[in-house]
Amino acid sequence: MDIAEALKIADNLVFASRNKHLNDLERSIIEGVCQGKKYSQIATDNYCEQSHVNDVAADLWKALSNVVGEQVRKANFKSTIERHQSKNISSSFVEQISLVNICSEVTLNHHPNHSLQQAAIINTPQYFKTIPDLVPIYARTQELDSLKNWILTEKCRSVVISGAAGIGKTALARQLLEDIKGEFDEIVWQSLGCQRSGVEFIDRNLIASLNTEALPEPTLDLEARLSLLLEHFRQHRCLIILDDLDRLFSSGELAGNYAEEYQEYRELFRRSWETNHQSCLLLLSREEPSELAVTLGNNSSIHSLSLGGLGAGGREIFRAKGLSDEDRWDDAIESLGGNPAYLGSVSIAIKKLFGGKMGEFCKYEELFLTEDIKLLLNYQFGRLSAAEREVIRLLASETIPVSISSSIESLNISPADVGNAIVSLGRRGLIDRTETEDGTFFSVRSIVKKFILQL
Repeated sequence: MDIAEALKIADNLVFASRNKHLNDLERSIIEGVCQGKKYSQIATDNYCEQSHVNDVAADLWKALSNVVGEQVRKANFKSTIERHQSKNISSSFVEQISLVNICSEVTLNHHPNHSLQQAAIINTPQYFKTIPDLVPIYARTQELDSLKNWILTEKCRSVVISGAAGIGKTALARQLLEDIKGEFDEIVWQSLGCQRSGVEFIDRNLIASLNTEALPEPTLDLEARLSLLLEHFRQHRCLIILDDLDRLFSSGELAGNYAEEYQEYRELFRRSWETNHQSCLLLLSREEPSELAVTLGNNSSIHSLSLGGLGAGGREIFRAKGLSDEDRWDDAIESLGGNPAYLGSVSIAIKKLFGGKMGEFCKYEELFLTEDIKLLLNYQFGRLSAAEREVIRLLASETIPVSISSSIESLNISPADVGNAIVSLGRRGLIDRTETEDGTFFSVRSIVKKFILQL
């Protein structure tokens, strides 16, 4: 049994247990367990604390145990699922699961004799596997309006939403989906953290999830598979949302360069960008693809949204968390770059340590760098190239923004490497650019500076 099969069975079982599908972290736990990973590694992969993974996993095994009738644990998960698969499940149970699970790969339109309850959802766009839960988003009205205009009015073929970890890309895309899902025939939401080859991903996660006639023959090459997929995109209005695009990129190199084993994905995106069709590919990534700038200049049907911090909108998060001392909020938001994940993490720390009093918390600057924020930044810093590390260390050591000429003079690397590193750091959302009458200057946000100076 491969990981995709285990996920599908587990999703159905969990849905039967609690009427709710697997969330992203639960899927990552199952994938990690199948790959022999420890909870600590799963926590690192998902930018959260191990204690949180332990708690979520315990609830997950309990939900599975309730359905299969035996205790499910990390150690026996795969063998238990395999035994469950081998049993002859009654047709009534299969019917129940297939009817209520709108994420099933079975197309509801092929069953005209459903009950009235099923008839009500028979025209609902089909989702592949799970989508994230809706969560509150703050001060993103302008971004939502731009995305809706590009996708619904301009009918663009692709949109790339990029931004630093925790900035709110997935939450924004989820709200967007909620607002526009009625405009599409079919919908797919899939994480690219599955680490599959491009051909396997196209077969299992795209073609198999859409209402295509059949899977392609194994002998067909990548080009033939892409032609089959793009023909479906021409005939149907599909919305394909692919999260975690940066998982396909190489670590230790400049941002947005595909790892050798994932070059087929580049061809998938290139063909979907260049081929005329009526569908939309929405990509979410911590790093902009390296080819995006050239593509945007040559193709008006492709758009890019670089998601920045919330600015004053971050006050809504502090207000929702019940923090006091509003006169200190703006300073905290600026220090944290308006990153929603950072703001949320700091809010929890303030509630736990100081009863929600921002003023007391701000007396200790080192407390701003919470463990959750460290995890997010550690992941990003670990992906930097050698040149990027030198440049960002230099910027972090300065008290004022630095020009590229000053950076070149201060570093013992070539001007080309300095320039490429600065562009790449911008793609990762780790540095800010300021335009003045005297030129262009670059700086590191306060929270990033604190992190780097502690290394």
